[in-house]
Amino acid sequence: MRNLPHTFSDQAVQPSANGLDSTDSDTDPHTATPVEPPRRYHRQFADLPNQRWFKPILVVVLTAVFYLVALVAEFGGFFVWALVSLGAGGDFDAWSESLVDFNTPTGVVFGLFSVILMWPAAELATFCIYRRWFSSMISLGRGVRWNRLARYLLLSASVWVVCAIVMILFSDGAIGGLTSGIVWNRNVLVMLVALILLVPFQAAAEEIIFRGLAMNVIGSWLRHPAWAVLIPVPLFVFGHLYDLPGLIDVGIFAVIVGTLTIITGGLEAGIAFHVVNNLFAFGLGVLAGADLNATSSPTIEVVMSIAAPIIVGILVVLDHRRRGGSVSRMGVLFGRGVARQ
Repeated sequence: MRNLPHTFSDQAVQPSANGLDSTDSDTDPHTATPVEPPRRYHRQFADLPNQRWFKPILVVVLTAVFYLVALVAEFGGFFVWALVSLGAGGDFDAWSESLVDFNTPTGVVFGLFSVILMWPAAELATFCIYRRWFSSMISLGRGVRWNRLARYLLLSASVWVVCAIVMILFSDGAIGGLTSGIVWNRNVLVMLVALILLVPFQAAAEEIIFRGLAMNVIGSWLRHPAWAVLIPVPLFVFGHLYDLPGLIDVGIFAVIVGTLTIITGGLEAGIAFHVVNNLFAFGLGVLAGADLNATSSPTIEVVMSIAAPIIVGILVVLDHRRRGGSVSRMGVLFGRGVARQ
């Protein structure tokens, strides 16, 4: 699965200003040979013109400020909607509780949208400091590689279908009850529609913040990719309210998708798996009538949740190598892996 290490060029990579219209091309169209990027994904801030050590800090601070402003605006918008829909005599206590209750349509929409707002905050902050949108850095200088994203979505969905079948057949929790059928009602339908519409943006926002932005901030100071992969993991883990097995699951997920980001030179693998993972996790929970606020899960569900990213990670690496990419003998976290475009 691994090749000998390669030497990096010191030439800087200049991300394209057009971040969301890149198509995937694993080879140079003129030479039909793999193109080796001079720098790896986590060094994009370091390679930008007029880079200074403090600029990534400014990006983080501005992202936080913009995000807080967006959250206030979001709450204000939901409050106005509540005033219109409930009227002056409405039960605002129950409404406010529904905002943080993922078992309600209001809670699903509010919760997912709260995460999505991190994305535009990071985009605006990056533009203010570097005069380019962060979406142009989703992959090494090329924005989103749509063909690659589609390929990884298919890989992730295939793995999760198998994992979901195992969970349904062997779980002793609510998901196991799906073998007896699904109870349809208006709330289930509304929540499923909300999940389908919002989860892709929610998952992409988390990858952009915890892999894209965090890894490039750390990589602007520390060259070794292991730091960029591992340092953001605790932040991502403790942003999830689970018990210890659940937190371990999230940690393994974060390490795998961070490593895939370095290997493939972009966020597509992480975004694809994150989208599919959350759609299956939330979707199965809604269909089974499970408590979406629960902080623990049956053992078989945790096992499948851990197995899925491991299997997808292996398949992504194999696909990457088959298309001309390389991973060193000792692995990317030891500083010898190379991402090819």
